[in-house]
This record gives sequence, structure tokens and C-alpha cells, in this order.
Amino acid sequence: MDNRIEARHRLAKLPQAQRTAWLDIAEEEFRARGFEAASLNRILVRAKISKGQAYYYFADKAELYRAVIARAFDALSGLFAFEPSEAGTAAAYWQQIASLFENVSAVLGQNDRLADLGRGIYREAKAQAAIADLIDRLHDRLAGLIERGQRLGAVRSDLPLDLLTGMAFAALREADRWFALNAADLDHQVRLGLNQRIVTLFAAMLAPCPAMPSGSSQ
Repeated sequence: MDNRIEARHRLAKLPQAQRTAWLDIAEEEFRARGFEAASLNRILVRAKISKGQAYYYFADKAELYRAVIARAFDALSGLFAFEPSEAGTAAAYWQQIASLFENVSAVLGQNDRLADLGRGIYREAKAQAAIADLIDRLHDRLAGLIERGQRLGAVRSDLPLDLLTGMAFAALREADRWFALNAADLDHQVRLGLNQRIVTLFAAMLAPCPAMPSGSSQ
């Protein structure tokens, strides 16, 4: 097994209070200084962790950052815990998707800690590289939502699933990046209105394509 994976398992098995204390200190450092400028040594001193002990639980600074972001993602995971396939209709599917967008926007608007971490991800390419596997998981989750939408007739099926998912995920990440970097300067009602229009944009991109009139160019 990869050393990083083994270290992640060991970190997960730590008593929750100890793991939380370590990650809280690391999170404060990353929020204050960003990924690259953050000092692993400063984190270890504050957490009273020796370097040998630290490397047993996380291979390097990137792995510690990944653990902090994974915890933040877990805080949002409940918002994604719904089954659009249970909606029964295409309209209900899109209503649930709209609620998902709205709930995520509301949580980030009310939680400065999560919002700060989100901004940090988009400000540094190395921060994104450190959590590449977590981003891949979000991509896979989106693929599942799209596939279930196709079964309901809510999402177009005239394109390969991987292509459709890739296009939608790229658009989703750009919308998320823009909100992460700009939402703090916007009034709540403005954010809500923008959020609703983005949902409309996604629905227009992913909804089944109407039949083209006879003789139309391809």
C-alpha cells in the first residue's frame, strides 16, 4: 500500500479529540497564510508534534493540507446526500439540484472558516494539486448525479457520459471559483439571484436537446 494511504489510515484512527486539535491548528495556519506560505514546522510546534510523529500520520505538508480540506468537504457532504432518482420527475430532479446549489451557497455564506478554505484552494495551483484525489471524487459524484438524471429524462443522453460530465464539471468549478473569490463582497439577495441564474444555466446545458427541425445543419 502507498505510504500516503497508510498514513491517512493511521491519522483516521487517532482519537477524535487529538486529530481535531491537530487539524484545527493546521487549518488556522493554512487559512492565515495560504498553502505555500504555511509553515509545517510552525504547525508542529504549536501542536506539540515531533517531526517523526508527524510523518507517521501525514507524509508532508500537502498531505496535512489534504486532511484539512477533506474535513471541510465532510462538513458539506450532508448537503449532497440525496437521491435525485427518487424525485420521480424531471422537474423534481431540477428542483432538488436547485436546492443543493442554494444550500451550499448558504452554508458558505454563513461559515467564514469554510469560505476561507475555499478561497485558498482557488488562489494556488499547488493547493489544488494537493487535493487532486478529492476533486476527482467530486467529479465522480457529479457523474452519478448526471447518470441518474438521464434515467429520469431530466438530463440529455445524446453525448457520452464522460464528455458531458467533464463539460459540466468544468463549468461547475468555474462557478464555484468565482463565488469563492467574490461572494463575500455581494449582498445576500444578489448572491441568491446569481445562484438561481447559474442553476438555470446548468439546466439549459444539461437538459435534453429538442429535436432539430428537418433540414437543419448538423
